[in-house]
Amino acid sequence: MLYNMAMLNNLAMLDRGLNMPESPRSEPDFERLLADTFRRVRWRVRPQPRGAEPRPDLIVENGGKTYAIELKWSSEGRRDRLIPLLSQAVLEARAMARRFRGPVVPVAVVAAGRVTPAAAEQVKRFAAQFAPETGIGIIDAQGLCIFAGHGLEALDRQPLQPIRRPKPAPQRLTNLFSDLNSWMLKILLGQSIPESLLSIPRARFRNASQLARAAGVSVMSASRFVRQLETEGFLNERAEHLELVRVKDLLSRWVAANQTAFRDIPARWIIKRDERHLLAAVKSYYSRSDATAGVSARVPRGAPRGVPLRCAAGLFAAANALGFGFVQGVPPYIYLERPDLDVIRRLGLSVENAGRRADAYIRVPTNREAVFRAAVIRDGLPVSDILQVWLDVSTHPARGREQAGEIRKRVLGPLLGRTR
Repeated sequence: MLYNMAMLNNLAMLDRGLNMPESPRSEPDFERLLADTFRRVRWRVRPQPRGAEPRPDLIVENGGKTYAIELKWSSEGRRDRLIPLLSQAVLEARAMARRFRGPVVPVAVVAAGRVTPAAAEQVKRFAAQFAPETGIGIIDAQGLCIFAGHGLEALDRQPLQPIRRPKPAPQRLTNLFSDLNSWMLKILLGQSIPESLLSIPRARFRNASQLARAAGVSVMSASRFVRQLETEGFLNERAEHLELVRVKDLLSRWVAANQTAFRDIPARWIIKRDERHLLAAVKSYYSRSDATAGVSARVPRGAPRGVPLRCAAGLFAAANALGFGFVQGVPPYIYLERPDLDVIRRLGLSVENAGRRADAYIRVPTNREAVFRAAVIRDGLPVSDILQVWLDVSTHPARGREQAGEIRKRVLGPLLGRTR
């Protein structure tokens, strides 16, 4: 039966115009693994000889019941591969069970090198809806055993825990928090953060290609980023979508990397003003900018002077604008895409003779795409997103830790709870 199954599976793949990927295990391996699963709970297993006459893959007996087992396997543990194979196994198991004189329970089992718990649950739900009278099982080479119906639940077993890869030397992974990587990291981290606090594409991503399309980056850039996350153990290897784990460790490293991701330029008022007037000037500058070159649009390096520079309120001023600020008396910070004396003057500031008596700071980011693409607009004012504010204030000497703690408590708590 197994060779018939493999042939049918190959034909189905060819009908869809696909190349059949190589299976991670041979057919006898899966049959042996399935037989060992029954033997582990002391059920009697009777392997069936191969011959011209169709037979079940296994006959299993326990507690006065006889089970006719049909096994199908796939090189990939995806729902769209497993459910068609399960359907085929159900039909064959029923046909095999009818060949016996006494009552025999038909059981359909599907296997793959790796099946995520989510995919297994989808297969299980499908079977419960369309084949409730047939026992079903899902197994993989990593120890997953999920069964349902006719007392088969006694075979259930959780998969083996994935082995943590050793952390490579830091110099081999120097780009995890580069500009575009930081932007993609905000996308993966920020799906549960409200849109009013973080401007990102909203979706779940199965792979680097989907992430690249949403982020507006090359597939190569997204693939390198995903590989780095995998290598350092920051991705859940069993999830169907890109899911971050060990988020607390990841954010700690991001905070450390962020300390060198900007240059602060002290500035003083041309005419004595206050933070309110500065933010009004930023809002006015942004409103007069070309809409296609707004805060979230990408401006190429070396763009001509006629292209408006992106800007946004940052740090404590941004925290206030987002409704999370409580630190007073700190000079306001304004993110500006690159140093430009004309734009700085339009904001009412001068960098001449500012020294240590700064009234404000112009912050020029190295990670400009991560900063400006994720920024939000509050009442017409471009504002750094809440993740960026948290990164920036975390190491600021003027009560930055308290401000970061407030954001952590009110916004980032669910993220930092992902420690598995």
